Amino acid sequence: MFQSKFKSTFRRSALLSLFLFISFLSLVAQSLQDRIKALPDIISVEKMEQNSFFSEAYIVNVKQPVDHRHPEKGYFPQRVMLSHLSYDRPVVFVTEGYGGGYAIGSKYLNELCGILQANQLFVEHRYFGTSHPDSIKWVDLTVENAAADQHYVVELFKKIYSQKWVNTGISKGGETALYHRMLYPDDVEVSVPYVAPLNFSVEEARHPYFIEKEVASKNDRKIVKAFQMEVLRRKDRLMPMFEQLCSEKKYHFKAPEREIFDYSVLEFSFSFWQWGHSVKEIPATTATDKVVFDFFQKISSCSYFDIESGKATAPFFVQAHRQLGYYAYDTKPFRKVIETRDMSGYIEKLFLGKDQIFPYDPEMSKETDYYLKHKATKVLLIYGAVDPWSASAASGGKNPGVVKIYQPGGCHKSRISNLPEELKQKAIDTLNEWMK
Repeated sequence: MFQSKFKSTFRRSALLSLFLFISFLSLVAQSLQDRIKALPDIISVEKMEQNSFFSEAYIVNVKQPVDHRHPEKGYFPQRVMLSHLSYDRPVVFVTEGYGGGYAIGSKYLNELCGILQANQLFVEHRYFGTSHPDSIKWVDLTVENAAADQHYVVELFKKIYSQKWVNTGISKGGETALYHRMLYPDDVEVSVPYVAPLNFSVEEARHPYFIEKEVASKNDRKIVKAFQMEVLRRKDRLMPMFEQLCSEKKYHFKAPEREIFDYSVLEFSFSFWQWGHSVKEIPATTATDKVVFDFFQKISSCSYFDIESGKATAPFFVQAHRQLGYYAYDTKPFRKVIETRDMSGYIEKLFLGKDQIFPYDPEMSKETDYYLKHKATKVLLIYGAVDPWSASAASGGKNPGVVKIYQPGGCHKSRISNLPEELKQKAIDTLNEWMK
């Protein structure tokens, strides 16, 4: 009796093993493209030219609800770029904060892929680039919906890639990675946000204070401010050049050009430090009007405020005004020479339409701040020491699970690859330890 039962159990076990082996062979034989197509809610899969680091790459459109709480409201195609290295390697999950067209083709390679020998999965942010419904309802552009988009993409592609995942992003993309990790902490094992702000008001006062009192050296701050003062003093002489430039470029603004001139002057210092310029580049106060004007516009182009130029990034200002926050302009240091005295409410005034204005709610930022300080593990934050965005840098407080590294003299371009050797090795060693 026992022998008969044993033989029956053995046969079932053997048949199951044979079935699993056949299934495994079938899976191995299946191409990556076929595997992607077999996933639910895949709209399209298109092969693209891959970076030489990878073996193949695809543009994938994923069906996403415009509102994850109410799928009956409809769907949109979210653009995803997958670059494949190996099924048995980790995945670097890039949460872009804007459009992702630049990730199409062979040029783009996230530095973490090389460090970790990982696959690359790049997700365009909802309502940027091609990732939007035919008719946009701005009420659906929320941190919560964007994080749910990313969570669903992770769920889908974990059916293909079962090793460890790392989410990452730069600037707003880094901020997006932080929100995603806070709301879905088990989606990835490690997070590496670069130069990611975490703001708590629509117009943060921390940024102008940083520019006025903390960035670089006192002497360098003085040189930058002196140039701004010189531009404002020459305003009447420079305005004809400004008007001619706007006419030639067909720039149009939501405020008079004389106001836009002043906004551009205040934007100058933020842009100057953000992109790592040297005070040695700044023209002397004795320079000609043309030299002064050309450098002014090189660093702080008024195209930033142009309606047409800003269409690609317009959804950002909806998010900034609603949940993400942004930075303030402080006119006090220039009160003796500036014409536009009150610049409060400028996001709404210069960038938003009536249907894009929502009450500001800092709750997601506050929850993320609490998460980083009390719950987060394996989060590596990278910042540049002179980048104004570091004024609102995310912080883990005393949480040992969050490691923050500043590049000395670094700007918004700070990455692991351009850190000083000692800090670079610290970042790489930290990641390798976390990925074990």
